[in-house]
Amino acid sequence: MSNEIITHKFRELLLPSLLIAMALNIASVVDASFVSTFLGHNAQAALQVLEPLVLLITIFEWLFGLGGQILALNKKAEFDEDGSNHYFTTSMLSTIVLSALILVACFLFKDALINLLHPTAGALPYVDAYSVYLFICFPIATILGVLCQFIRVDGQPNFASGVIILVNIINIILDYLFLGVFHMGIEGASLAMLIGYVVGSMCILKYHFDSKRTFRFVLSKLKFRTWITSTIEIIKIGLPGASMGFFNVLLIYVMNLIVSGVLGELGLDIFNVCVSALLIISILIMGFAETLSSIVPIYYAQNDFYNLNHIVRNSVLITLACSVIFTVFLLVYPDGLLMFFKLHQMPNDSLVENAIRIYSLAFIPMAFSTMLLFYYEGIERTVESGIITIISEFLGPLMFTYLLYPYIGITSVWLSFPLGFILSIVVVAIYVKIVERKDSEYYGLFFIRKGLIEKTRNYTLESKNDAVKSEMFNHLESLNADNSSIETLDKIINTIFDSNNEKVHVEILLIDYDDKITINMKDEGKREVMNDIEKSFSQDNIKVSEVLGFNNIEYVINMR
Repeated sequence: MSNEIITHKFRELLLPSLLIAMALNIASVVDASFVSTFLGHNAQAALQVLEPLVLLITIFEWLFGLGGQILALNKKAEFDEDGSNHYFTTSMLSTIVLSALILVACFLFKDALINLLHPTAGALPYVDAYSVYLFICFPIATILGVLCQFIRVDGQPNFASGVIILVNIINIILDYLFLGVFHMGIEGASLAMLIGYVVGSMCILKYHFDSKRTFRFVLSKLKFRTWITSTIEIIKIGLPGASMGFFNVLLIYVMNLIVSGVLGELGLDIFNVCVSALLIISILIMGFAETLSSIVPIYYAQNDFYNLNHIVRNSVLITLACSVIFTVFLLVYPDGLLMFFKLHQMPNDSLVENAIRIYSLAFIPMAFSTMLLFYYEGIERTVESGIITIISEFLGPLMFTYLLYPYIGITSVWLSFPLGFILSIVVVAIYVKIVERKDSEYYGLFFIRKGLIEKTRNYTLESKNDAVKSEMFNHLESLNADNSSIETLDKIINTIFDSNNEKVHVEILLIDYDDKITINMKDEGKREVMNDIEKSFSQDNIKVSEVLGFNNIEYVINMR
């Protein structure tokens, strides 16, 4: 047994996910550095004040991009192309309508919105100037982000990452030109962001004319009532991930008030550096987490726990190891990050270094809780993912800040973040244990179905004469599968290899459900082969689809 296809698919999706996360997060860090260098710390404080509005883009991307993607992929796994296109259309239409409404609201209530953010007197002019282009950018960036989520899992991950990278390269280049060369002020920073996303939106049009895409708009079939009900379904699935952004908005808003009230602009600058440090490590964590959320729905729906265990275990170990390394670096040498923001030589540099060191302790528990969160989203366990989100991104930090502030002062703010992530892991583990006692079908943090592991076999064939095939047929005979069904399976396998000139791996998942045997075959060969199999084997118990860029064939042997 091997994990050839899932490992290759994970790597294929991981690199674009990492590049997208890198482009988005590094651009935010570089933006803050440019603004701090060319305009001063009041301008940098303004970016931190506006951070809750910037995070709204991420909220919509997770709400409709991730939620819609999971439902669309589940339909693909169930061989329902119409259902998959329905959720794709619903996600994009809901994104367009709601982001446009928010744009209008931002302009109509601009002054009230800025006052709600409570900028300091020194940061207020910068907040007012930056917000105009930020508001215009909101719907463009949101629609682009949601669409790229679908493109990424539609066999074109490199194109999706390429567009986002281009957007942010343009943003960074124009930041330097507008701020450092033309001295346009903070308006130049927000204009650079807007121009980058406009160019990206023009590039993304290529997807609409691509004949190989599998997600298609079906507006003519979408009725108003079904659009509303389907939007609610998408929101339900995407809410835990999106609420991570939503609660993060509220948390940052409250923490901004605390640190600015105690330390003024210095507090906002320190908090901005802490958030930037979190963004840097989030490149890796979110890259792995979003890749998991794309793959988990397919393999979990097919009860392929062997492949799931392999990819989840490796993802968690890698992200934890990298989080440990980054945490140790900041504990030993916080000036390495502070120099980037010109904060390493300030009068209160010991206060700044202490904040960075304590805040960095959040990275390790954040890695594990984030992986759990996106795994639960992928298997549609919204309560469990909701527990992690609410506690780690909102209630935990606020509670610990409130409890510890009388004893350790402003240090409680930085310490509350690692404690919040740890608390979320503990609470969700307790909740899963309670669920496990009530529902005996599943066990463990990852909700593995009891009894299926023993009844499951995984095989990887490298040729039609592979000795593993004989081993699989012997197992089918031991399960009392009839000879004609075994011969049909043999013909399907031979068709795949013959049509691809043997240059393909075929992963086969075989599960004995007592009343039936389900055989799921995956390969990364020619797409046309699926059509040949459908025509050659016109039976009710054979289904084919294309999902995540690989061919997916299901063959069911009824035992009764």
